[in-house]
Amino acid sequence: MRVRFTRYSVASLVATGISQLVLFALYGWGVLGALAASTVAFVVGAVPHFVMIRWWAWGQRGMPKLTRQVVGYLVVTLLGGLVSVVLTAGADWLIGPLVEDRAARTLVLNVTYVLSGLPVFVAKYAFLDRVFAQDAYAATNSTRVRAANPVAPGTTSS
Repeated sequence: MRVRFTRYSVASLVATGISQLVLFALYGWGVLGALAASTVAFVVGAVPHFVMIRWWAWGQRGMPKLTRQVVGYLVVTLLGGLVSVVLTAGADWLIGPLVEDRAARTLVLNVTYVLSGLPVFVAKYAFLDRVFAQDAYAATNSTRVRAANPVAPGTTSS
């Protein structure tokens, strides 16, 4: 479980880094406003995050449970993303009239975006662990019985 949580954390840091770069570029260069930039940044980070946690953290491959995993991921991620986007846009609304420097506002928005994700980080892991780990357990707990050390008839295993 420790390895899985560590891998989940690393994948989350990578995804957050990707989101931060996108948010910085889109908002910092004035391409989009805070709400649109944080929404795009969230989506751009969520896609590699799903791939990394599914394949690397939980070791899931193939298609059998993909739909269930995608739906579970989307639900918990969209709720967490909604919190991040709303808080980031709210921070822009609050500091917009107070801070004119675009670079300073961009820094505040990036910090807000990261801090808003912290409260849901552990809850998100717990939920995703139930979704992905349950599927991994179901895949290894089949009704077939396999011998631990198959031996040909009439031979010994010494």
